[in-house]
Amino acid sequence: MTMLATPRVRLAWLNLTHDKRRLLVSVLGIAFAVLLMFMQIGFLNALLDGNVELIRLFNAEVVIRSKSKYVLSVKDSFPRQRLYQAQGVAGVEAAYPLYLEDRRSLWKTPEDQTAPRHIRVIAFDPDQPVLRIPEVLEQASRLREPDTALIDEESKKEYSPTREGIARELASRSIRVVGTFRLGIDFVNDGNIIMSASNFSKFFPEAAGANVLEQVEVGLVKLQAGADPKALKAALSAALPDDVEVLTREEYLKEERSFWLEHAPIGFVFGLGTAIGFVVGMVICYQILSTDVADHLSEYATLKAIGYHNRSLSFVVLEEGLWLSLFGFMPGLAGSWLLYDVLQRQTGLPMRLTGERILFILVLTMVMCVVSGVLTLRKVQSADPAEVF
Repeated sequence: MTMLATPRVRLAWLNLTHDKRRLLVSVLGIAFAVLLMFMQIGFLNALLDGNVELIRLFNAEVVIRSKSKYVLSVKDSFPRQRLYQAQGVAGVEAAYPLYLEDRRSLWKTPEDQTAPRHIRVIAFDPDQPVLRIPEVLEQASRLREPDTALIDEESKKEYSPTREGIARELASRSIRVVGTFRLGIDFVNDGNIIMSASNFSKFFPEAAGANVLEQVEVGLVKLQAGADPKALKAALSAALPDDVEVLTREEYLKEERSFWLEHAPIGFVFGLGTAIGFVVGMVICYQILSTDVADHLSEYATLKAIGYHNRSLSFVVLEEGLWLSLFGFMPGLAGSWLLYDVLQRQTGLPMRLTGERILFILVLTMVMCVVSGVLTLRKVQSADPAEVF
């Protein structure tokens, strides 16, 4: 407790802790504001993380997409011939086609009389390590069987049960679930299944007899060991026609997050919610500090009478604000951790408490309480020993 050794810090500590009941109420008030900010940031990042989770799991350093495909959920393919051309570029180890479908993919339980639900279908050659999902890599051989698929355990409960052995209908054809994996839902899709490219061509054939597998939604380029993704991106961009765009996986992640943050209302809504939590906490903290100063006004006046300056007394109030921020942050963090876990289990959204996000809310909480302390300083500085006594 060395930091409590100085008189100023000790005074701030005693002002807060002398009344345990008031301290508890104060901490709960700050913790509520912290919880509110954590939840808003959590929902925002869960939706953003959910929309880029599939991209994050691509087993590739470089991605090829149609030049007009501005977001992953938009249906816009390019000729598979571009992947054959990409394989001829020095430094490329392999180029994998990935197929996606979420419009014609109606999922229905045969005995269920309710309307079928759309589910995102992810398809590729099971002999190629397209996704870095352990469960998918382990069960890839099962996908070679006709009319089979793996289902995402994180899909919404409307798709339950999500387990091996169940029979369903997909696009009016019977399909058998032969295993599960974990990916999670996003802003657009409430459920996911993975199937082989050959099964994909059976369930979603193109009109006029065209081969659906000749049109690729996303091309995943695996580089040889030691190859530089940025250099290969430039080489591929120069080698391929201008109907496709080449991005590193990190660039693709960044673009996808930016789209949903800037062009969808979720960024504004949850940003506003975080700001409201900040303001609520600041008001609560101001009321706590203001009441504390009013209750100890005679003591502050006495300190002034014996030679303490406004600056020293102001630091006492600011230090009380810092103590409050730390006291309130810990239970707020604990409550958020519990709620994140419950929400992830119930919704399938990737609710993650990363170190960066914890630090961000901690800084917001400290700023919130210090600003409240600054607003309270006027009462301390106006304490006049002559008026009090």
